[in-house]
Amino acid sequence: MTDRQKLAAYDLADLTVISALLQDATVLIGDMGYDAAAEQFMLVAARFTTDDNQKRRRLMGINIDGVKRARRQGIDLGRKEDVLSLLSVTFSGMSIDITFSGDAMLSLETDQIRVFAADLDEGWATGFQPSHNSD
Repeated sequence: MTDRQKLAAYDLADLTVISALLQDATVLIGDMGYDAAAEQFMLVAARFTTDDNQKRRRLMGINIDGVKRARRQGIDLGRKEDVLSLLSVTFSGMSIDITFSGDAMLSLETDQIRVFAADLDEGWATGFQPSHNSD
C-alpha cells in the first residue's frame, strides 16, 4: 500500500494535482463546512485510488484558506447524508470552484490559492469503480 498523501497548493499547477487526486471522490454534504471567522472551508472526501492494483477509497481532508465567501448551487445543506461526486477543483482568479456531478457546485471567493490536503486513513477496499457516461 502506498504512503499517505500530504499536499499543499499555492498555485494553479499545484491545485491541478489536488484536483486530479480528488476526481471521482465522494463527499457527504455533512462533511463540508465554512468557518467565516477563520476564512476557511473544509471538507472530507473519499477519494478513489488503486493502491497495489487494488481499488480503494481513502478519506482525504481538504482545508481551503482565505475564503471570504462561500456560495453553493444545487446543494441542500439540510440533506447531510446526501453524497456528491466531485468532478474538479479549479481557480478562476476570483474563486476556487468545486464542481460536482448533477450541476452541484461550490464557489469559494478568494484571491489566492492556499489549499491543504492530507489522507486521513489507510482506506478500504471497494468493488466499485467510477465510470463516466460518454454522452
